[in-house]
Amino acid sequence: MPVTSSPKISVIIITYNRADLLPKAIASVLAQNYRDFELLIIDDGSNDETETFVCGLALRDERIKYFKNEFNLGISKSRNRGVLLARGEYIAMLDSDDYWLDNDKLKSQAAFLDKHAGVGLIGTAIRCEDETGRILKEDIFAVADEEIRARMLGKNQIAQSGVLYRKSAFIKAGGYDETFNIGEDYDLWLKMGRDSKFANLPEVMTAYLIHSGGITKERKFKTITATDKIIRRYKKNYPGYFQARIKSGLRLLRALYLPPRLSMVATVRKAMDKSR
Repeated sequence: MPVTSSPKISVIIITYNRADLLPKAIASVLAQNYRDFELLIIDDGSNDETETFVCGLALRDERIKYFKNEFNLGISKSRNRGVLLARGEYIAMLDSDDYWLDNDKLKSQAAFLDKHAGVGLIGTAIRCEDETGRILKEDIFAVADEEIRARMLGKNQIAQSGVLYRKSAFIKAGGYDETFNIGEDYDLWLKMGRDSKFANLPEVMTAYLIHSGGITKERKFKTITATDKIIRRYKKNYPGYFQARIKSGLRLLRALYLPPRLSMVATVRKAMDKSR
Protein backbone atom coordinates (compact mmCIF):
# COMPACT_ATOMS: atom_id res chain seq x y z
CA MET A 1 0.00 0.00 0.00
CA PRO A 2 1.44 3.41 -0.94
CA VAL A 3 2.45 5.74 1.86
CA THR A 4 0.82 9.15 2.21
CA SER A 5 3.24 12.07 2.50
CA SER A 6 1.98 12.92 5.97
CA PRO A 7 0.03 10.19 7.77
CA LYS A 8 -2.42 11.30 10.42
CA ILE A 9 -1.19 8.72 12.95
CA SER A 10 2.22 7.28 13.73
CA VAL A 11 2.09 3.95 15.55
CA ILE A 12 5.31 3.21 17.44
CA ILE A 13 6.38 -0.20 18.71
CA ILE A 14 9.56 -0.45 20.78
CA THR A 15 10.93 -3.99 20.85
CA TYR A 16 13.88 -5.93 22.17
CA ASN A 17 14.31 -9.67 21.51
CA ARG A 18 10.58 -10.35 21.22
CA ALA A 19 10.42 -11.91 17.78
CA ASP A 20 7.99 -14.47 19.20
CA LEU A 21 5.48 -11.87 20.43
CA LEU A 22 5.95 -9.07 17.92
CA PRO A 23 3.88 -10.62 15.06
CA LYS A 24 0.69 -10.47 17.13
CA ALA A 25 1.26 -6.82 18.02
CA ILE A 26 1.96 -5.86 14.40
CA ALA A 27 -1.01 -7.86 13.11
CA SER A 28 -3.34 -5.95 15.43
CA VAL A 29 -2.07 -2.67 13.97
CA LEU A 30 -2.38 -3.77 10.35
CA ALA A 31 -5.94 -4.99 11.05
CA GLN A 32 -7.10 -1.48 11.99
CA ASN A 33 -9.97 -0.13 9.92
CA TYR A 34 -8.36 3.31 10.11
CA ARG A 35 -5.76 3.23 7.34
CA ASP A 36 -3.99 6.61 7.45
CA PHE A 37 -1.06 5.58 9.61
CA GLU A 38 2.59 4.65 9.52
CA LEU A 39 4.06 1.93 11.73
CA LEU A 40 7.51 2.56 13.16
CA ILE A 41 9.32 -0.39 14.72
CA ILE A 42 12.18 0.75 16.95
CA ASP A 43 14.43 -2.24 17.60
CA ASP A 44 16.49 -1.57 20.72
CA GLY A 45 19.41 -3.78 19.67
CA SER A 46 17.75 -7.20 19.34
CA ASN A 47 19.89 -10.22 18.50
CA ASP A 48 17.02 -12.55 17.59
CA GLU A 49 15.00 -12.77 14.34
CA THR A 50 13.28 -9.39 14.81
CA GLU A 51 15.11 -7.59 11.99
CA THR A 52 14.53 -10.34 9.43
CA PHE A 53 10.85 -10.57 10.27
CA VAL A 54 10.09 -6.84 10.27
CA CYS A 55 12.13 -6.08 7.14
CA GLY A 56 10.25 -8.83 5.33
CA LEU A 57 6.94 -7.21 6.27
CA ALA A 58 8.22 -3.77 5.27
CA LEU A 59 8.87 -5.01 1.74
CA ARG A 60 5.15 -5.80 1.44
CA ASP A 61 3.71 -2.77 3.23
CA GLU A 62 5.40 0.62 2.83
CA ARG A 63 3.71 1.96 5.95
CA ILE A 64 6.07 -0.18 8.02
CA LYS A 65 9.42 1.44 8.85
CA TYR A 66 12.20 -0.36 10.71
CA PHE A 67 14.84 1.41 12.79
CA LYS A 68 17.47 -0.42 14.80
CA ASN A 69 19.40 1.24 17.61
CA GLU A 70 23.14 0.75 17.26
CA PHE A 71 23.17 -0.41 20.87
CA ASN A 72 20.57 -0.88 23.58
CA LEU A 73 19.32 2.58 24.59
CA GLY A 74 16.59 1.58 27.01
CA ILE A 75 12.87 2.19 26.79
CA SER A 76 12.70 5.96 27.42
CA LYS A 77 15.35 6.95 24.90
CA SER A 78 13.86 4.55 22.36
CA ARG A 79 10.38 6.00 22.82
CA ASN A 80 11.73 9.52 22.33
CA ARG A 81 13.57 8.43 19.22
CA GLY A 82 10.41 6.90 17.83
CA VAL A 83 8.32 10.02 18.35
CA LEU A 84 10.98 12.27 16.84
CA LEU A 85 11.05 10.04 13.74
CA ALA A 86 7.26 10.01 13.53
CA ARG A 87 5.53 12.11 10.87
CA GLY A 88 2.01 11.81 12.24
CA GLU A 89 -0.05 14.42 14.06
CA TYR A 90 -1.13 11.76 16.54
CA ILE A 91 1.06 9.14 18.23
CA ALA A 92 -0.06 5.65 19.25
CA MET A 93 2.25 3.60 21.46
CA LEU A 94 2.04 -0.19 21.52
CA ASP A 95 4.42 -2.37 23.50
CA SER A 96 5.67 -5.35 21.52
CA ASP A 97 4.17 -7.90 23.92
CA ASP A 98 0.71 -6.28 23.85
CA TYR A 99 -1.89 -5.99 21.10
CA TRP A 100 -5.11 -4.22 20.18
CA LEU A 101 -8.39 -6.10 20.50
CA ASP A 102 -10.65 -3.73 18.55
CA ASN A 103 -10.10 -2.96 14.87
CA ASP A 104 -11.73 0.46 15.37
CA LYS A 105 -9.36 1.50 18.17
CA LEU A 106 -7.45 4.09 16.13
CA LYS A 107 -10.55 5.26 14.28
CA SER A 108 -12.48 5.93 17.49
CA GLN A 109 -9.61 7.68 19.25
CA ALA A 110 -8.64 9.83 16.26
CA ALA A 111 -12.26 10.93 15.84
CA PHE A 112 -12.35 11.92 19.51
CA LEU A 113 -9.16 13.99 19.30
CA ASP A 114 -10.36 15.62 16.07
CA LYS A 115 -13.54 16.70 17.85
CA HIS A 116 -12.02 17.73 21.21
CA ALA A 117 -9.11 20.11 20.64
CA GLY A 118 -8.42 20.52 24.36
CA VAL A 119 -7.74 16.80 24.90
CA GLY A 120 -4.07 15.94 24.62
CA LEU A 121 -4.25 12.18 25.09
CA ILE A 122 -6.87 9.46 25.10
CA GLY A 123 -6.63 5.86 26.29
CA THR A 124 -8.82 2.77 26.43
CA ALA A 125 -9.85 0.20 28.99
CA ILE A 126 -7.52 -2.82 28.98
CA ARG A 127 -7.63 -6.57 29.43
CA CYS A 128 -4.79 -8.32 31.23
CA GLU A 129 -3.82 -11.75 29.90
CA ASP A 130 -1.23 -14.39 30.65
CA GLU A 131 0.93 -15.94 27.93
CA THR A 132 -1.70 -18.60 27.18
CA GLY A 133 -4.30 -15.92 26.43
CA ARG A 134 -6.18 -16.53 29.67
CA ILE A 135 -7.95 -13.39 30.83
CA LEU A 136 -6.78 -12.42 34.31
CA LYS A 137 -8.63 -9.15 34.83
CA GLU A 138 -9.90 -6.01 33.14
CA ASP A 139 -9.03 -2.43 34.07
CA ILE A 140 -11.84 -0.01 33.28
CA PHE A 141 -10.39 3.43 33.85
CA ALA A 142 -12.12 6.74 34.49
CA VAL A 143 -13.42 8.28 31.26
CA ALA A 144 -13.84 12.05 31.77
CA ASP A 145 -10.99 14.48 32.41
CA GLU A 146 -12.15 15.59 35.87
CA GLU A 147 -12.44 12.03 37.16
CA ILE A 148 -9.19 10.89 35.53
CA ARG A 149 -7.38 13.87 37.01
CA ALA A 150 -8.76 13.13 40.48
CA ARG A 151 -7.44 9.54 40.33
CA MET A 152 -4.11 9.94 38.51
CA LEU A 153 -1.82 10.17 41.53
CA GLY A 154 -3.48 7.18 43.17
CA LYS A 155 -3.33 5.02 40.04
CA ASN A 156 -2.26 5.67 36.47
CA GLN A 157 -5.44 5.91 34.39
CA ILE A 158 -3.84 5.84 30.93
CA ALA A 159 -2.47 2.54 29.63
CA GLN A 160 0.71 2.87 27.58
CA SER A 161 -0.38 0.41 24.89
CA GLY A 162 -3.85 1.94 24.69
CA VAL A 163 -2.88 5.59 24.30
CA LEU A 164 -3.22 8.00 21.39
CA TYR A 165 -1.75 11.44 21.98
CA ARG A 166 -0.98 14.61 20.10
CA LYS A 167 2.64 14.94 19.03
CA SER A 168 2.37 18.65 19.81
CA ALA A 169 1.46 17.81 23.43
CA PHE A 170 4.44 15.47 23.62
CA ILE A 171 6.82 18.18 22.39
CA LYS A 172 5.37 20.80 24.74
CA ALA A 173 5.78 18.42 27.68
CA GLY A 174 9.40 17.69 26.79
CA GLY A 175 8.95 14.03 25.89
CA TYR A 176 9.74 11.00 28.02
CA ASP A 177 12.08 11.67 30.93
CA GLU A 178 15.13 9.59 30.04
CA THR A 179 16.13 9.21 33.69
CA PHE A 180 13.16 6.83 34.02
CA ASN A 181 13.14 3.34 32.56
CA ILE A 182 10.18 2.43 34.75
CA GLY A 183 7.13 4.67 34.88
CA GLU A 184 8.29 6.89 32.02
CA ASP A 185 4.81 6.77 30.49
CA TYR A 186 3.10 7.73 33.77
CA ASP A 187 5.45 10.69 34.14
CA LEU A 188 4.74 11.86 30.58
CA TRP A 189 0.95 11.69 31.03
CA LEU A 190 1.18 13.81 34.17
CA LYS A 191 3.36 16.35 32.35
CA MET A 192 0.92 16.49 29.45
CA GLY A 193 -2.00 16.85 31.83
CA ARG A 194 -0.69 20.16 33.13
CA ASP A 195 -1.49 21.74 29.77
CA SER A 196 -4.21 19.56 28.24
CA LYS A 197 -7.15 17.35 29.15
CA PHE A 198 -7.30 13.58 29.57
CA ALA A 199 -9.87 11.15 28.16
CA ASN A 200 -10.45 7.42 27.98
CA LEU A 201 -12.77 5.33 25.84
CA PRO A 202 -14.73 2.96 28.09
CA GLU A 203 -14.41 -0.03 25.77
CA VAL A 204 -11.79 -2.73 26.33
CA MET A 205 -9.69 -2.25 23.22
CA THR A 206 -6.20 -3.21 24.39
CA ALA A 207 -4.71 -6.47 25.67
CA TYR A 208 -1.83 -6.20 28.13
CA LEU A 209 0.39 -9.21 28.72
CA ILE A 210 1.37 -10.15 32.26
CA HIS A 211 4.40 -12.39 31.96
CA SER A 212 4.42 -15.69 33.82
CA GLY A 213 8.17 -15.38 34.39
CA GLY A 214 7.37 -13.39 37.49
CA ILE A 215 8.33 -10.06 38.94
CA THR A 216 11.23 -10.11 41.34
CA LYS A 217 11.15 -8.29 44.63
CA GLU A 218 13.87 -5.98 43.26
CA ARG A 219 11.73 -5.10 40.23
CA LYS A 220 8.69 -4.47 42.43
CA PHE A 221 10.76 -2.22 44.66
CA LYS A 222 12.09 -0.23 41.67
CA THR A 223 8.59 0.16 40.23
CA ILE A 224 7.12 1.38 43.50
CA THR A 225 9.97 3.78 44.23
CA ALA A 226 9.82 5.21 40.68
CA THR A 227 6.07 5.67 40.98
CA ASP A 228 6.47 7.33 44.37
CA LYS A 229 9.04 9.73 42.92
CA ILE A 230 6.62 10.63 40.14
CA ILE A 231 3.77 11.18 42.61
CA ARG A 232 5.94 13.58 44.60
CA ARG A 233 6.96 15.40 41.42
CA TYR A 234 3.35 16.32 40.60
CA LYS A 235 1.92 16.87 44.07
CA LYS A 236 1.05 20.50 43.28
CA ASN A 237 -0.62 19.69 39.97
CA TYR A 238 -3.14 17.00 40.93
CA PRO A 239 -5.48 16.26 43.84
CA GLY A 240 -5.16 13.33 46.25
CA TYR A 241 -1.45 13.64 46.95
CA PHE A 242 -1.44 12.44 50.55
CA GLN A 243 -3.78 9.51 49.84
CA ALA A 244 -1.55 8.51 46.93
CA ARG A 245 1.57 8.57 49.12
CA ILE A 246 -0.17 6.37 51.69
CA LYS A 247 -1.13 3.88 48.97
CA SER A 248 2.44 3.96 47.69
CA GLY A 249 3.78 3.17 51.16
CA LEU A 250 1.38 0.25 51.54
CA ARG A 251 2.45 -1.12 48.16
CA LEU A 252 6.06 -0.96 49.28
CA LEU A 253 5.30 -2.85 52.51
CA ARG A 254 3.44 -5.56 50.59
CA ALA A 255 6.29 -5.87 48.10
CA LEU A 256 8.88 -6.21 50.84
CA TYR A 257 6.99 -9.11 52.43
CA LEU A 258 6.14 -11.02 49.25
CA PRO A 259 8.25 -14.10 48.38
CA PRO A 260 11.17 -12.92 46.20
CA ARG A 261 10.00 -14.38 42.89
CA LEU A 262 6.24 -14.53 43.34
CA SER A 263 4.79 -13.79 39.94
CA MET A 264 1.90 -11.40 39.34
CA VAL A 265 0.15 -14.13 37.37
CA ALA A 266 0.39 -16.52 40.31
CA THR A 267 -0.93 -13.82 42.62
CA VAL A 268 -3.94 -13.13 40.41
CA ARG A 269 -4.68 -16.82 39.94
CA LYS A 270 -4.50 -17.42 43.68
CA ALA A 271 -6.98 -14.61 44.27
CA MET A 272 -9.31 -16.00 41.59
CA ASP A 273 -9.16 -19.49 43.11
CA LYS A 274 -10.02 -18.14 46.55
CA SER A 275 -13.05 -16.32 45.18
CA ARG A 276 -14.59 -19.52 43.79
